Amino acid sequence: MLRFGKTTLSTLLATALLAGCSGDGRGTIVGADDRADDPGLLEHDKEFRQGDLGVEPTGFQALSASGLRQVWPSPGLADRAGVAASNVVSTATSYFGTPYEYGSDRNEPSTFDCSDFTRWAYLFALGMDLPPDSRSQAQYVRQFSARSYATLAQAKPGDLLFFRAYRGVAPDAYAGADDTIAHVGIYIGNDRMVHTASAQTGGVRIDALTGSHFEYRFVLGGSVLEQIRK
Repeated sequence: MLRFGKTTLSTLLATALLAGCSGDGRGTIVGADDRADDPGLLEHDKEFRQGDLGVEPTGFQALSASGLRQVWPSPGLADRAGVAASNVVSTATSYFGTPYEYGSDRNEPSTFDCSDFTRWAYLFALGMDLPPDSRSQAQYVRQFSARSYATLAQAKPGDLLFFRAYRGVAPDAYAGADDTIAHVGIYIGNDRMVHTASAQTGGVRIDALTGSHFEYRFVLGGSVLEQIRK
C-alpha cells in the first residue's frame, strides 16, 4: 500500500499540480459481508467547516455565501489511457486498508473518513480539491455535474456515490427514510465501490452494491469530471 506519512496539504497541492501522482491499482478484494449489528456502520460523516480544518481557506473548497467554487483536473497531469477517471480509480484503490478515523485530518492521508477519502483520491490523482465533507460534495455534484442520477445503473467508474444513513441490511428499513447524505464512495466499475465506513469494517475497502444495503441507501451519484461550464 502506498504511504505518504505527514505530507502537508500545501506540499501535496504543489506536487500534484506540477508532477502528478498515481496509485498502484491494488485493493481488488471485496470486503466481508456487511453485518446488521455492526455499530461502525452507524457512524456518520463529519460535516466540516473551514474553522474545523486548521488550514487556509484556499486549501479546500468550502461552502460560502457565494456557494461552491468549481475545480477542474490540473492540465499538467497526464490521464492514464486518456481517461481521467482511471487515475482516480487506481489512486483510490491504492489506499486499500488505510485505517478509518471519524473526522480525520484533512491535511494528510494516514487515516480517512468517507469524504476525506474521496477528496484525497481526486486531489492526489488529478489535483482537484473537492469540498471536505459528504454533504458539500453532494451539493457540488448537484450544482456542477453535467451527469448526475438517482439510480445506480447509471454509475460510471470514477463517479461519486452518495448514501443516506445506515439503518440495517433489510430493504424495508429504508422505507420513508429521508435523503440526508451520510456517506460517500467512488464507483470503480463492475457493481463495485471503494470507500471507507468505519474502523470495524476495516478502513478503505471494496464492496458490491446491488442487493446490499448500499443499494437501498443510495440517494445520488454523479461525475465531477463531466461538469457544466459556467
